[in-house]
Amino acid sequence: VADAHAHCIRVFDARGRHLADLGRRGVAPGEFDFPTDVKVAPSGELVVCDALNGRIQRLTPDGRPLAVFGRTGDAPGDFGRPKSVALDADGHVYVMDTLYDVMQVFDAAGRLLLVLGGTGAEAGRFNLPAGIAIDDANRIYVCDAANRRVQILQYLGGGIR
Repeated sequence: VADAHAHCIRVFDARGRHLADLGRRGVAPGEFDFPTDVKVAPSGELVVCDALNGRIQRLTPDGRPLAVFGRTGDAPGDFGRPKSVALDADGHVYVMDTLYDVMQVFDAAGRLLLVLGGTGAEAGRFNLPAGIAIDDANRIYVCDAANRRVQILQYLGGGIR
C-alpha cells in the first residue's frame, strides 16, 4: 500500500497483517515524497508512483531500488503530478498525470512510447484522472474524476513499441 503521508510503501500479508515498511521521505532511489500508488509486476517487482518526486520507481519485493524514471517538468515523458500507475501484460508502464490530464505509456526501461488524452470531456480526454487499472484482458480503466466517469480503453497488443 502506498502511504503518501508516511512517505513509504506498507507491506501486508494476505490476512492483512503488517509486515514491513519500505522507504522513507527523500529524493534518493528507494526514498519517496508522497507516493500515491504501487503495483506488483508479475516478476514480483514493485512499481511505485512517487508523486512529488515526479518519477516512477521500480523496487525489489524487499524495497531495493532497481530503476527510476521520469522527472518533474512539462515535456513529453516528464510529470506534473503523477497520480496512478498500472502495468499491461507486455510490461508497459501506464502513468496518469493529474496536472496535465494525460496518460503516458512507457516501456519497462522507462522510455516514453505514447501520450494519450489532454484536458476535456470527449472520449479519450481526461479531467483530473485519479486512477488507472488494467485487467487480464488488457482493458484499461481510467477513473476520470472531474468528468465523473470511468473510461475503458483496450490495449490490442503489439502496437506499442
